[in-house]
Amino acid sequence: MKNRVFILLMVVALSLFSACEKDKDAFVTFGANYHVIDCISYVTIYLDGKNIGQLQGYTDTIKSCGQPENITKSIVPGKHSYKIEIRPDMGVGCKKDIEGTFKVKAGECHKVFIDYFKIDWE
Repeated sequence: MKNRVFILLMVVALSLFSACEKDKDAFVTFGANYHVIDCISYVTIYLDGKNIGQLQGYTDTIKSCGQPENITKSIVPGKHSYKIEIRPDMGVGCKKDIEGTFKVKAGECHKVFIDYFKIDWE
């Protein structure tokens, strides 16, 4: 009987610990409106120096964390850095690197929107 009570208490404790760990996560989501100009390009995202992928769809705004056209990652709360590489699909043009940092708290979602209308293409 003591073993069953002990096992039950351990299961409850582990469940509570797991729930608390999930509350410690933060999120970041990246999106871009790259369809607004006549230059086919691809957008590669780096987070804290690691490639986390290329955007597979465009959006006019980031409404919420986790939109399918965005890249959303679970991260630890704190300060993070990002680099965005915009490259032409063919030829020249539409080339730009954008870098930045942000700070996010537990449970928050930081949104990084790459607005092609506001980019200085040089």
